[in-house]
Amino acid sequence: MKIQSRLLGCILVVALMSAAAPAMAACTWLSGNNTPKQLTLAAGTVFAPRDVPVGTTLNTTSTARQLNFGDTLSCYVSGTYNTALIGPVATNVPVDVLNVPSNALLQTNVPGIGLAIYMTGFAASWQPPVGNPNRFIPFNMSRSAPSTATMTQAMMRYALIKTGEIAPGTHTINQLVATGTSDMGHMFDLSFTATVTLAGCTLPAAPGNQIDVPMGNWEKRVFNGKNSTTDAQSFAITLNSCIAGSNYPVNGANAYFTGNFANIQIDGNKTSTIIDAANGILSLSSDSTAQGVAIQVLRDNGTPMNLGQPVQLNRVVNGTTTVPLKARYIQIAEGATPTPGSANGYASFSVTYR
Repeated sequence: MKIQSRLLGCILVVALMSAAAPAMAACTWLSGNNTPKQLTLAAGTVFAPRDVPVGTTLNTTSTARQLNFGDTLSCYVSGTYNTALIGPVATNVPVDVLNVPSNALLQTNVPGIGLAIYMTGFAASWQPPVGNPNRFIPFNMSRSAPSTATMTQAMMRYALIKTGEIAPGTHTINQLVATGTSDMGHMFDLSFTATVTLAGCTLPAAPGNQIDVPMGNWEKRVFNGKNSTTDAQSFAITLNSCIAGSNYPVNGANAYFTGNFANIQIDGNKTSTIIDAANGILSLSSDSTAQGVAIQVLRDNGTPMNLGQPVQLNRVVNGTTTVPLKARYIQIAEGATPTPGSANGYASFSVTYR
């Protein structure tokens, strides 16, 4: 009977020691309140130039935001720290300057705008996720160290990415975007808020978007050989209801925009065609009777305007943005002066904003 009693006592001690071990290998809130902490990452106002490519980063991503838990997370000898996105993921988006993992670009409630969030500030003892060096959410981390680690806040950066066409106007993002868990279970909820305004302008409705450029009447003696010209005549493209914006990033080597600019593309129209794109020379229309001359389009500073491609001209300002240009006749024939007659031309223009 004594032998049996000793065996039972020995088994009881082992069982108690086994039960106590896991309590030293978990993360807990020091306050003892295990209710998930509610965190908000507030981005403020962001402007999205209308015509930047899909994949463009719309904000500067260098600033880390400190989100306080209002408590202290204490992880003992070992622990885990896991995050997950809430909502659909945007796929096949070629992000311009960030290496965003394929599962880390959340499609927000605003069509055309995605969100990537990455966390920083972890101690070296936490093992970073393989293939996710910047710790983009989602990630799973673990630690095994002889000391206790404590955290009172989460350090986060975010990137808003263009994932498709964004509707004109101002849009509000206000949604639950991620959750965090540890050994203790559900640890925090993360909400994201931002106001995103599409920046750009509108053209006047027809016939206001038809621009007539009076070229004047010229005697043929003003021409004295190939590439001789008349005086330039000023005209302007007027853009209305412009939203300029002010917080654009440089976007690295791509440099899609450092502000919101109006980019003008001029093409031949009707029977006028581009003769020399680099020098801004457009042919006369077929209803013209003059010969040996063409129309040259210039920037406001008098240099030739490239034709057939977007040319970055004026920075957009709030309200009305005026893009000044010039036009003149240029002799394209060798030798003798041009043949007098009517000299008309037609061009179309399009505007992009980036």
